[in-house]
Amino acid sequence: MIHNMKKIFAVAVICAVSAMMLASCDKKTSEGSQPSGISKSDIDSVSYMIGYSTGMQIQQSNFGPLSTNAIIKGIIDAGKGVEVDYAVFQKVVNGFMDKRMEAISAENITRSEKMLAANAKKADVVTTESGLQYKIVREGNGVKPTERDTVEVNYEGTNLDGKVFDSSYERGTTVTFPLNGVIRGWTEGMQYVGEGGEIMLWIPAELAYGDRSVSAEIGPNEALTFKVELVAVKPYVEKPETETK
Repeated sequence: MIHNMKKIFAVAVICAVSAMMLASCDKKTSEGSQPSGISKSDIDSVSYMIGYSTGMQIQQSNFGPLSTNAIIKGIIDAGKGVEVDYAVFQKVVNGFMDKRMEAISAENITRSEKMLAANAKKADVVTTESGLQYKIVREGNGVKPTERDTVEVNYEGTNLDGKVFDSSYERGTTVTFPLNGVIRGWTEGMQYVGEGGEIMLWIPAELAYGDRSVSAEIGPNEALTFKVELVAVKPYVEKPETETK
């Protein structure tokens, strides 16, 4: 919620600027209302960019679809000096986001359970005791990592809607990390495939990000799907104890 509020404050600041501009436009903006050298084209251009920035901030704040007419009315009212108590502002925005996340969470639980139940019936899909599901696409050389090892991988992650939220393929570079430093579904799943192999992982929310909403693409209680190529296994090396004098 703190993260969301920071974005909300950014929206509020931009909207305030937009409101001042809209208020002046309401009074029939003319070139004479700006310093010499500022044209109507200049005003239109910067007005559009501020409006665009406002829209982007709202989109990134994960409010979902909103009422454009109500947003414009709020901007106009702010420009006219209509006051809204900050406590009311907080209560409305926070209350909406809490209610929205609860609704999304409930929907995701149902959708995730349905997806995993159907997926479990597919050929070659293995469901482990933890609830993780996986399928070996390519076995690899038989050298499998332990949870203490470091792995180099190529991967692509998709959400319940099938949208790619992260992809090393798109970035054009592999990723290296200790296997015990990622979500539990990865830690467990990558131990089933050999170096040079490829695996599909279907990870229940409790083995991923739980009831947290970590981004606009990954909501609370959302099961995730990953395609992963295990490029290399780098065995864990015990660090020698430092002698103390």
